[in-house]
Amino acid sequence: MNVRAVASVSQQFEFDALSASRRRAWYVVLLLMCAQIFSYVDRFLPSLLLAPIKADLHLTDFQLGLMLGPAFGLFYVFVGVPVGWLADRYSRRAILATGISIWCGMTAAAGFARSYIPLVIARFGVGLGEATVAPCSVSLISDYFDRDRRPRAISLFMAGTFIGAGCAFLLGGPVVHWVSQLKPWVIPGFGSMRPWQMVFLSVGLPGFAFAGLTFTIREPRRTEQVRRGLQAGGAGQASMSATLAYMRKRWRAFATLFAGSASMVTMGSLVFWNVALFGRTWGWDVRAVGIATGTLFLIGGPVGTLLGIRLSNKWIAAGRRDATLRVLWVGILLGAPGFALYPVMPSAPLAIVALLIAFIGQAAAAAAGPVSLTYIAPGQVRSQAIAIYYLIISVFGQLLGPPPIGLMTDLFGDPGKLRYAMTIEAAVIGTIGLVLVRLGMKRYRAAAEELVALVEACDVGPSLASSRDSPGSD
Repeated sequence: MNVRAVASVSQQFEFDALSASRRRAWYVVLLLMCAQIFSYVDRFLPSLLLAPIKADLHLTDFQLGLMLGPAFGLFYVFVGVPVGWLADRYSRRAILATGISIWCGMTAAAGFARSYIPLVIARFGVGLGEATVAPCSVSLISDYFDRDRRPRAISLFMAGTFIGAGCAFLLGGPVVHWVSQLKPWVIPGFGSMRPWQMVFLSVGLPGFAFAGLTFTIREPRRTEQVRRGLQAGGAGQASMSATLAYMRKRWRAFATLFAGSASMVTMGSLVFWNVALFGRTWGWDVRAVGIATGTLFLIGGPVGTLLGIRLSNKWIAAGRRDATLRVLWVGILLGAPGFALYPVMPSAPLAIVALLIAFIGQAAAAAAGPVSLTYIAPGQVRSQAIAIYYLIISVFGQLLGPPPIGLMTDLFGDPGKLRYAMTIEAAVIGTIGLVLVRLGMKRYRAAAEELVALVEACDVGPSLASSRDSPGSD
């Protein structure tokens, strides 16, 4: 009887511990999703302020394109790689907290810019801080959840992309309109602030409080590490050269994933021009554009995320190693026509419908890219591989996405032809992405199967098979 009682107590203790572990894992996902939301609010904020910034600082559309893209993306893409190296070795929560503090501080600092160069420098700083989010977050989530449940967890994290962008537009538009009606703030030693400067300062300062919450995250044990096929100095200690060597040997699989995700991000960057597009083409003000675009993000994001999760689960259950890459391809298939058509629609309501379809495709593809990467990158190099992934896709999406549209519009000599520049870019990039992902699926499957074999043959870390005792288990 005593033996049975002890066994029962032991089983109950194990059940309670597992339940607490599951709750902790989902708490981490929700917290990281909130960090993603904050980052995208700050990222999209300048697109709502284009008109007053252009008027006050006397800028061209090309200069605005540089501010929206390269000014943010330069540090975002190139600092991400050393951040990934650090995240594979040191506390990911501490790195993330530092990043949040940097980007919130630089967003607030943009409020003190009186000319173009200081504003660009502030956007550099925002990119620097936000470069910590993806490498740290995807790596943490991957260690909290097994392979079968990882798509759901990372999809929830990536939903922050659309919630953040939606909040930036939905709430930012009315806030910009409201602030523009206020009397200018007077800052001692600085003087009066323009309404757009007041918006930057108001949005940036509250983020410091959130940085402290990241220290409630517990660092999980690093999983899915290998010995064969990767020259590394021990668990979690793979060098950048070892990471690059691993990826170079399987370059076709990685290139397929990078090309597909880059095409989706590039098309998504069209939204930075939405205020200008709807204002110049259909006469909408910033408040109306903000509400419409934000609503589309908040509808299309969850619908696309659920679509991606459903397709991933279906194809994973069928035993497909390329399940999430197929979701990425489906997302491009939906997104490319939507992004290419919405700028040239004959009316604003039809443009809204096309953009909703584009957002659904983009949301389905958004989580598929990072999840797909975790299936072909070993645990020792995961943060570095994620950083390289975001470097590649951001070079296209952030650095090369907005500027060509502004340049084409300037070359057309008519601001009203912005819509045609947007359509040209989306049509070309979307077609390239569809073709390259379709051609590379076989190579991706081979790399995913190889990693499964390497981990199962290794005594470092657990098997890649689904585990009922993992923190993310249902």
